Amino acid sequence: MPARRGRDPVARLTRSGRPPERRRGLLPAAFALAVLVTATAAGCANSTAVGAGAGNGSPGMVLINSSQYDGNIIAPVVKPSGTLTGDDGTPFNVRTGTRGIVTLLYFGYTHCPDLCPLTMSNTSTAMQMLPRADQARIRVLFVSVDPGRDTPARLRSWLGGFDPAFIGLRGTLPEVEAFERQTGLPLGPVYQDSAGYVQLDHATEMFAYSTNNVAHEAFFPSTPPAEMAHDLKLLVAGGVPS
Repeated sequence: MPARRGRDPVARLTRSGRPPERRRGLLPAAFALAVLVTATAAGCANSTAVGAGAGNGSPGMVLINSSQYDGNIIAPVVKPSGTLTGDDGTPFNVRTGTRGIVTLLYFGYTHCPDLCPLTMSNTSTAMQMLPRADQARIRVLFVSVDPGRDTPARLRSWLGGFDPAFIGLRGTLPEVEAFERQTGLPLGPVYQDSAGYVQLDHATEMFAYSTNNVAHEAFFPSTPPAEMAHDLKLLVAGGVPS
């Protein structure tokens, strides 16, 4: 099994702070302990996609490579198919709505205290670094795992604070779970938070889909915006990370 590239050690840990199965521990002990403390303090789950998805043999597994891309090179992940509800209240088919367009796909929730807003903030900054023509050829999709609170209006308001062009998507928990399963991300348990709302635990990868509807790269909350912008420009030009 290929070893991880190791750009984002925090994202290599599960919600419990334990390394997921099928991982190789390559961190020095002192550094690993520091990462463990950071991860267990985080509000979102931190795990890399390794489960088996539809058509995804080892989806999301970060690979060692010397590519021109700055992000995390992963085993290919096919873009999920299906329709969710957009933040404008209308049906949004993910594949047909983003056909031929670079697509960033992230699962999270608007009441997340840390990693979700950090990811959206970094993505917004990265987008601003690109020419307008390139921005127009990228879609950012935020799929809510907290439909109880993330109404279309809430998604539109929250995402609008980062970039009005970002698209919020929602569905019932079973619908979101089925959608996420297609990416091969490890599904966390459905749980009730301290406010009494039911939601789905989630990972922190953001898949970067090339124009061919396949992701060969993922960004994490700690990926610098400049690195994201660099890779997005390559993807817009038709690049396929390898």
